[in-house]
Amino acid sequence: MLDQRYTPVDLKTTNFFKPLKLNDNITLQHRGVLAPLTRMRADGDHVLKQTTDYTEEEDWKNFISDPANKTGDKKRGLTEEYYHQRSQKKGTLLITEASFISEKAGGYDNVPGIYSEDQVKSFSKITNAVHENESYIFLQLWHLGRAAIPAVLKRDGLDYVSASDVYIHKDDIYETKKSALEFDNPLRPLTIEEIDSTVQDYLNGARNSFKAGFDGVEIHSANGYLLNQFLDKNSNRRTDEYGAQNFENRSRFLFRVFDTLAAEFGADKVAIRLSPYGSFGGMTGGDDIEETESFYTYLFDQFEERRLKGNGPVYVSLVEPRVANLLLPEGEGELDGVSNDLYISHFSGVVLRAGNMALGNAFTKEIVDQNDRTLVAYGRYFIANPDLIERLENEWPLNKYDRSTFYTPDFKGYIDYPYFKSTE
Repeated sequence: MLDQRYTPVDLKTTNFFKPLKLNDNITLQHRGVLAPLTRMRADGDHVLKQTTDYTEEEDWKNFISDPANKTGDKKRGLTEEYYHQRSQKKGTLLITEASFISEKAGGYDNVPGIYSEDQVKSFSKITNAVHENESYIFLQLWHLGRAAIPAVLKRDGLDYVSASDVYIHKDDIYETKKSALEFDNPLRPLTIEEIDSTVQDYLNGARNSFKAGFDGVEIHSANGYLLNQFLDKNSNRRTDEYGAQNFENRSRFLFRVFDTLAAEFGADKVAIRLSPYGSFGGMTGGDDIEETESFYTYLFDQFEERRLKGNGPVYVSLVEPRVANLLLPEGEGELDGVSNDLYISHFSGVVLRAGNMALGNAFTKEIVDQNDRTLVAYGRYFIANPDLIERLENEWPLNKYDRSTFYTPDFKGYIDYPYFKSTE
């Protein structure tokens, strides 16, 4: 079913389909990127599922019997097939779903981790599939902090932690405060020793990522998760060297993680994700615009200083204020009067921008031509259109996504969205 809300625009005459060099080993052939998307297709040990049982289903046999669905005859594991489909356009960059850096970093079921050998082996099948298509893939490193479900942590013998003991105060989709109290797992601040240990967990997660064959890693410091909880003044009430008394302390944890990974692997393999104006997970960047702009300008100045010394991130991923709340549909909840352009003007490296880029393709067309260092991330429409890049290039219509299957466990709504047919 096609999405009637979508009207194609001409992107072939813009920078969108011009190559962009990320580092000495990665030259992208276009600017469209698969955004990191939680899909809940991992098992109880947080290993991405590679079952091939789906290939015996009649619905799948019917799907691959249509020559328009150009996935090929090879029998692949479930999540291997998903990433294979979306990397078929040569020179595409994909970012994996966010993956736990340690058991302690978790608190959701059925999402992947990157701390065990089995997890590494499963991810290796994905990186191989992407590289066979001559495309590239980064793994997104994740720690939930207070966004975790306290009952799940308690079941697994883990504490419920954050920057401070400040519970999510709005849009608390898992009722975390209620769960914390009910299951006797109250929120508490990380100790200094635990912060040190978590930095090591990020390092170990990155080591495992490169062991699995990834081309780089992206540090998730956005959308209300742990590192973002340290950046946000409402969730960070600490009074030590990681507190919110000044910009340096407030960002210390983030820069320790980034600098540690950059020192071991090279900064040209390490990216960062930020959401300055996000409200998801109880973040308050949109509440005091002047303060937010001052703080994030400081962050970008710090990244630019590192870049000029050869130690800057390979890219910075920015969630646009046009999607401040991830719970809302496209076009709703936009924060008016602000722009990420301010921060981009303080950083001369590559920027990956995300937020309603398919339906809002007039905005997409505008930003890719503002400079020659902008990438564009697509989420929901890359789920529903495995051949999204070809559709954008040829101004073809887009499939409509089915949100009800975003987090279901099997292949339906995951790898069975149709490719474009000329008769559509």
